[in-house]
Amino acid sequence: MELKLNREEITASEVIFDGTQEQSVELDYVLPDYYPEIFKIIKCIVTPRVLSFSVSQDRLTYELSVCTKVLYCAEDRAGVQVVDQKQTYTKTADLGRVGINPRVIISPRTDFCNCRAVNQRRIDIRGAVSIKIRVTDLCKREVVSDAFGMDIQLRKTPVTYPVNKLYTTKRVTVTDEFDLGLSKPPIENLLRSDAVVASTDKKVIANKLVAKGEVYVNMLYTCDKDNSGGIESMQFTVPFSQIIDLDGIDERFECMVDTDVISCELSPHSDADGNSKIIECTLVLLITCQAHRIATVDLVTDHYSMLYKSSGIKSDIKLELPPQTINQPHVVKGALEYESGGLDSIFDVWANVPMFTVKPAPEEKQLIIAGTVCFTVMVRDKEGDMAVLDKDEPFVLSLPMEGVNEATTAELRILPVSCSYNMASDNTVEAKAELRITGNVISSAILPAITDIAVNTEEPVKRDGDFALRLYFAGENEDLWEIAKKYGTSIAAIMEENEIEAEIIQFAGMILIPIL
Repeated sequence: MELKLNREEITASEVIFDGTQEQSVELDYVLPDYYPEIFKIIKCIVTPRVLSFSVSQDRLTYELSVCTKVLYCAEDRAGVQVVDQKQTYTKTADLGRVGINPRVIISPRTDFCNCRAVNQRRIDIRGAVSIKIRVTDLCKREVVSDAFGMDIQLRKTPVTYPVNKLYTTKRVTVTDEFDLGLSKPPIENLLRSDAVVASTDKKVIANKLVAKGEVYVNMLYTCDKDNSGGIESMQFTVPFSQIIDLDGIDERFECMVDTDVISCELSPHSDADGNSKIIECTLVLLITCQAHRIATVDLVTDHYSMLYKSSGIKSDIKLELPPQTINQPHVVKGALEYESGGLDSIFDVWANVPMFTVKPAPEEKQLIIAGTVCFTVMVRDKEGDMAVLDKDEPFVLSLPMEGVNEATTAELRILPVSCSYNMASDNTVEAKAELRITGNVISSAILPAITDIAVNTEEPVKRDGDFALRLYFAGENEDLWEIAKKYGTSIAAIMEENEIEAEIIQFAGMILIPIL
């Protein structure tokens, strides 16, 4: 009877690119004639976003949008004026190899921004944006899971891991319209807007995934309130629902859906009375879907034939453990002090997390997340001057997690879901950001596995004498596999002959070795 092998395909994620690129931001802007002259610059906000990306062969190409917003005060006009400019860059990264189904994570952030008024109508902006890029792909290896014939004996190790992994992304545009209502004054200028995904739900149907959720949109705008420059804030909710094709998915798969806001465009329109109280909101969302199916398979780690000499190829196989999903809230607080006097009004407070790190702590069975929350508060002091306060507040979060090792990696998002404040004193604002940490934590292990077995039928196993039984003195904790392999017999035969239930000898003593 010839030797027959059953094989199992092991799939694991492999990092094919992990690096950071930089993009300088330079803007020399002259105000149009209809803008009032600059008296004081309050704040310059640089917001980078990745609009789109694609992978062709071994090259990643992506489009980076940098929105620069300058808030300033005019000497002869109440309120805050705003200058909006958008710059677009096309960038590439050489991945070094061709991917099968690469997963791309691009995270841009503003490193610094310097803004100055050259004169009353000219603004000079210099800054830099860094773009962290991580590209992973599926690495497939075949291993032997079973063998038949030639009296082959196998040592197997059962392992549980994601045997099938699916991944796809979909870019969608959602448009909605909102009325400010009777309680809010008409819009003069939009000062700031942001959008954060509040919730995402999912449902699996045959070969498709239904993703739906809500996006919170916040905006800050100027208005003519009591014949003076006023500032109002507004929040509204935009629902979304999408059907996403994902071939092979069914109810056996565990799924995770992440939704990122690529862009949020707000356009004011006039209502029936001619007042600018209608807001058209256009959101561009990137929905990322991951799915995996968990199963237990046997890996062959050693072998021998009781009839002929055999040889095999053994390789170290990277095996991913079942991913652990994180959906963790965290609160960070900070106190911002206005050093130029007392405060009269607080118009808005917002926060962002420009950077964070994730480090496994295997000894403590924890995942350590450390980062910085940047708080920004727009205020008016008792002299009537507008100002913006900024403060970076560090945070450290320890998450208990089983199975963490040095090879553990995490694909996490940290988003401020909401931000609130209260006046701690005449010139101090206490801000609180509610963060939501979501993503997957993936641990892996390196296991030796047999990838091929060959039997040489021209070289039979040589027996040392013609015995049906041999006596053998087994030591404590000795492995029956090694004994059976040495004498060319089977573990089952030794266990049956000696009425042993475990494959590890518990007590030293004499045992019988049946020679088959």
